[in-house]
Amino acid sequence: MIEALVGRPAPMIMLKQVSALDEGCRAILALSPLAAFGYRDAAGTSRTTFIGGVPGFVRVHSPTRISFDLTEPATPYGPVSFFFLLPGVGELLRVNGTVTTRKGQQTTIKIQEAYVHCAQAILRSRLWKPPAPPASPTGIAEFLAASPFLALSSWDASGGSDTSPRGDRSTVARMVGDRTIVIPDRKGNRRADTLHNLLQDDRLSFAALLPGRDEVLHVRGRGAITTDPDLLETMALRGMPPHAALLIDVEQAEMIGNEAVTGARLWDPGTHLDRATAPDLLAIAGKHLALATSGPPAVLMRAMAAIPGLTRLLRPVMNRAYRSGLRKEGYDDVREP
Repeated sequence: MIEALVGRPAPMIMLKQVSALDEGCRAILALSPLAAFGYRDAAGTSRTTFIGGVPGFVRVHSPTRISFDLTEPATPYGPVSFFFLLPGVGELLRVNGTVTTRKGQQTTIKIQEAYVHCAQAILRSRLWKPPAPPASPTGIAEFLAASPFLALSSWDASGGSDTSPRGDRSTVARMVGDRTIVIPDRKGNRRADTLHNLLQDDRLSFAALLPGRDEVLHVRGRGAITTDPDLLETMALRGMPPHAALLIDVEQAEMIGNEAVTGARLWDPGTHLDRATAPDLLAIAGKHLALATSGPPAVLMRAMAAIPGLTRLLRPVMNRAYRSGLRKEGYDDVREP
């Protein structure tokens, strides 16, 4: 059903996961000041938040074990998921795992998989663009209407967790009733993790950012997939509607100041990494893909990965692919970070 709706992802998209943190993953974690974190507590309540505040807030104890401080009163239980942001960089690192211990504020996670995620959500939202002067405090609906970026967490029937970045031009989600939110689902890389999960478990949560603001909007509820053409048309860009959308029946919504967002200083140009010295996420993804590939293709990919600076030469090609894909979705004036 989902493949008929969004199409099948390219094989390389589904082969780039690794089961342990390699040198490239550790380099990203050492520089990341902020991560989206999706978890459920022992009662099964879904929650998404942002954690961190300073680069290297995650402690790497081994290739399959990390820990971090979580100040929220709720205790994570079972499968959890993250994505780690690098200020000024388009791609991000996604990590999935399971909680092993919680001692005080320290939460320890056993890693199950990690992979580099494409830059499309960042590019759609223009997340690193200098924000407008902070607006005066607004209500939940106004905050949501102005937010271009959020982290969306969902789970499958076996408890596997996924936290995906969602970005859109000007507003990533909108109210369509007193307690219903709609989020367009544009094609992206066609992994469709959230859509697959919602067919098995409709409980989800998200945390939305508003550039220049320290508050985070936390929402949880029940989700469903819609292809209603009239509704999709309201989210069209240059006459091109999304292929589907998520409808969320809101059970709870609250806007809370977030110390991690404050400390990360995401929109201070001084915190944005220099492209010449930042970790090369395309190279890291290429190494992961080579590990998952067998036969002559793997030999070729490993040989290419060993050529110094090759992926930096391929960066303009990848940026053109990003721009081409987003223009087909209806975006214009697409610029890479």
